[in-house]
Amino acid sequence: MYEERLIFKEIEGFPEHHASTITVLPDGDLLAAWYSCDYEGAINEAIFYSRFSIDKGVWSKPKVLVKTPNYPDGNPVLFTDKNGRVWLFYVTMYKKGWEYCKVKYTFSDDQGETWNEPRILIDELGYMTRNEPIYLSNGVLLLPLYDERDWSSLMYLTKNFEEWIFSDKIRCSTGCIQPSVVELSDNTLLAYMRRGRNGKYAWMSISRDFGKTWSQSEETKLKNPNSAIELIKLKNGNLLTVFNDSFNKRTPLVVSISLDEGKTWSHRKILESEKGEFSYPTAMQDKDGLIHILYTYKRLSIKHVTIDEEWVLG
Repeated sequence: MYEERLIFKEIEGFPEHHASTITVLPDGDLLAAWYSCDYEGAINEAIFYSRFSIDKGVWSKPKVLVKTPNYPDGNPVLFTDKNGRVWLFYVTMYKKGWEYCKVKYTFSDDQGETWNEPRILIDELGYMTRNEPIYLSNGVLLLPLYDERDWSSLMYLTKNFEEWIFSDKIRCSTGCIQPSVVELSDNTLLAYMRRGRNGKYAWMSISRDFGKTWSQSEETKLKNPNSAIELIKLKNGNLLTVFNDSFNKRTPLVVSISLDEGKTWSHRKILESEKGEFSYPTAMQDKDGLIHILYTYKRLSIKHVTIDEEWVLG
């Protein structure tokens, strides 16, 4: 199957929209968030959110979730924990440039209806969020991070959402950021990362100690135009990635499935191939096995595509 829709046609006063995130709520509905603004880094940059009714098949009117007065907020990451609490991790920019961000969070215990007062997770400037956390088989929660100051990747690890530790950094010759992580069948962790300004392919690294240390980075065979890449593990163990299949443009946007835990990516379908920007994909599989993909649609909206695995494999 394949279905597509825009979450909204426009948001008055906010012409640009980017960096979406998605989570499945305890009742099965979807929650999405992204940032909207005059331009990236503008003072009015705020995090909006919308809820998708699975029964009705429609998105609610977007509302502001976070807005720090006089400072831009960006790179939201939604996550529903094992107890049904919905978390939002994001950053606030305190000077011009992403390297001047603090990582913050808020949470909701009523499926996104109301939210707790935002708190600072990492006070040191420079760390950024982008991709969704995952629970590891040892009970640890892994939140992917990157350091905008040196374009390296790292993980933030916790068992109780109160005490956190940093992993070692992953460094690449071109710089590598915005890691997306899955746990493989042998408990190895696999991270895919956006490449820096002088590379051609996305980077990868593995961890054999649940995210504390990481292998020497290697280039994948997936093209990357210095843009975000998504990697998730499906319920049957297959891996799914969404990426821009180009060395220098944020089009086309492709979804691909690996049947051998990332060794090969022989099954793929094109989501977008027109001129323009189709970028920063995020994906989530719901309770019925359907795969929901969100991405920036020409910076004019956020697009929602629903597929099943057979559509890609076919």
